[in-house]
Amino acid sequence: MTPPPGSGETPGREAVPPGEDPNPQRGVSGPPSDVPTVALVGNPNVGKSSLFTALAGIPTRVGNYPGVTVERKVGRFTHGGRSLDLVDLPGVYGLVPRSPDEQVAVDALTGRLADMPAVACAVVVADATNLERNLYLASQVLGLGVPVVIALTQSDVAAAQGIAIDTFRLAERLGCPVIPVVAPARRGTEQLATQIVAAIGAPPPPAPRGLAEMEADAGTHHSPAAREAIARYAWIERQLDGVITRRTVPGTRFAERIDALLTHRVWGTLAFAATMLAMFSSIFWLAAPLMDLLEGAVGWVADLARHWLPDGPIESLVVDGVLAGVGSVVVFVPQIALLFAFVALLEGCGYMARAAFLMDRLLAGVGLSGRSFIPLRSSCACAIHGIMATRTIENPRDRLLTIMLAPLMSCSARLPVYLLFCGAFVPDRPVGLPWLRLPALVLVGLYGLGVAVAAALAWVLSRTVIGRSRQPFVMELPRWRWPRWDVVVGRVTEAAGSFLQNAGTLIVAVSVIIWALASSPHSDAAIDAEVAAERLELERRAGAAADPGPPAAELARLDTPAGAAAARRGAAQRQSFLGRAGRWIEPLVRPLGWDWRIGCAVLASFPAREVVLGTLGVIYNVGDEDPLAADGSLAARLRAATWDGTDRPVFTLPVALSIMVFFALCAQCASTLVVIGKETHSWIWPLVSFTSMTALAWVAAWITHALASRLVGG
Repeated sequence: MTPPPGSGETPGREAVPPGEDPNPQRGVSGPPSDVPTVALVGNPNVGKSSLFTALAGIPTRVGNYPGVTVERKVGRFTHGGRSLDLVDLPGVYGLVPRSPDEQVAVDALTGRLADMPAVACAVVVADATNLERNLYLASQVLGLGVPVVIALTQSDVAAAQGIAIDTFRLAERLGCPVIPVVAPARRGTEQLATQIVAAIGAPPPPAPRGLAEMEADAGTHHSPAAREAIARYAWIERQLDGVITRRTVPGTRFAERIDALLTHRVWGTLAFAATMLAMFSSIFWLAAPLMDLLEGAVGWVADLARHWLPDGPIESLVVDGVLAGVGSVVVFVPQIALLFAFVALLEGCGYMARAAFLMDRLLAGVGLSGRSFIPLRSSCACAIHGIMATRTIENPRDRLLTIMLAPLMSCSARLPVYLLFCGAFVPDRPVGLPWLRLPALVLVGLYGLGVAVAAALAWVLSRTVIGRSRQPFVMELPRWRWPRWDVVVGRVTEAAGSFLQNAGTLIVAVSVIIWALASSPHSDAAIDAEVAAERLELERRAGAAADPGPPAAELARLDTPAGAAAARRGAAQRQSFLGRAGRWIEPLVRPLGWDWRIGCAVLASFPAREVVLGTLGVIYNVGDEDPLAADGSLAARLRAATWDGTDRPVFTLPVALSIMVFFALCAQCASTLVVIGKETHSWIWPLVSFTSMTALAWVAAWITHALASRLVGG
């Protein structure tokens, strides 16, 4: 499929006529620099980032361009004794910008960015497997009057597909060097760097000749943008005549049949659903051994701390605060790593692009297009990344709508919450197939809930507040390929490292704060008085009740050493600062089936969702009703927790479902709200997002608890 040519009318900006300098003041708008600036420019997904890494390593500077939230990456490398600044520009299809990131790329190439030196050399990164499309942008860059070098990426893939390119003849026709490269293997990068150094200061290549005549031949019945596109593609066809030869490669027709199946409206949707079910099902049973190992390690460290540390506040801080909080989160690292491994494999083989094409039909029905699929899919890792990915959406209306829907996608921070409650409270039984277990089905349902709510809101908003504006979605399906294992390992390492970094910083800090709030103030006299009052209340209930059995049993439990110790811990926690705050907010959360401790944990997690596990770990370790469960996993402690003064369990299946539904829909991420404000240039939309999603989450959790209690009890 051929993407849009990148030509058209943009208010306030005109297309660059062939052969004219679009910026006569080139070289004076940007600050002077002793180090030449080399810009990497190309269509999206042609391998610019891989080539950037191969030439300059990781970026030495990462930030936003002034006045617009578009990321810039700058790296410095040295070749032949000369230092060069390499800038990775956002992907563009043409030099008539239609989105914020395309505007930045064009301004950088034409010297309109005040904080960036004029480009000394432009490296056009072109995909060798689809050279006809990629040379459209190259034909425009050749008319800017700057030195140009063309880097042909995916050269090894092109050879495997039977595509042979005569780079010497192509270089002669274009008037600039054409270098085939394989960036991941760093093949051809030395030659490319040599040509870049040689091009700096050399005369720029000639502007494409004959375009004006070809545009005139296109006919006056076409629009100016259409005539330019027709002329440029005719010019490209002439340049590539005799340059590219193709031979038939076995297996091509089989790949086409697979594509027809996976992009089919019915069979493709069923295949996508089956893929997601298999992925989430395997997360549970594949990660179980590693999770058990980590739980054992955390318990061993806690026992070691209890043995070596003297009884008192320090021991409680380390065991009940830090280890209980961080240990409750660390055990989910294997499942997080597995999820990102599966996603990286699906992206690496090319399946996710088919899913985007498939989802375009579904998104069109609710007022969006397939362009929104990539940002929404990115939000399943982190809503911040998804919101930033909306910069590629040209239509401002579609971009705003996608930004508002992105937080509804279940991100990786929500996953540990789902995994904890699905594993601890959803019955582990098969559903139809032996390998399809109920916890995995519930997990998929939670992801589907966010998608369904987002679709419903998109349908409503596109017909009311934001309005409807259908934009065509055109994309090129990448070839099927084996995933690169180094890329998969890199994605998994990055995800696990980020998760552990949060556990080692934010979650530690919050765990210590929650421990301090749950442990102080501490008054033995007040605790004794509350336990005595509890005993008197039980005696009164036993004397007044027709069946004194239940209160009598609670009295008997209170007379045991374990029961008395549990009563004292509960009284101490209720009298703490955390307990007082929890009792204040309990009327808000009791309709959802939650006690004040769950309310405190949810309240503490509003800055970041993943904090809730550490908070629960601390709260139910400091004041656990069952002293035996305090040495076990967080799931065991939650199963043992009871309502204050009773044997009634706090956590049941309806309660677990209501918590998961609340987290699936609420806006519990301060960083996401900040990014929404920056991307929309308004604090109204973050406020709207926070209030609407929180209210929606509360209502959905209430409905879930009511329906589940009626169906399964509890």
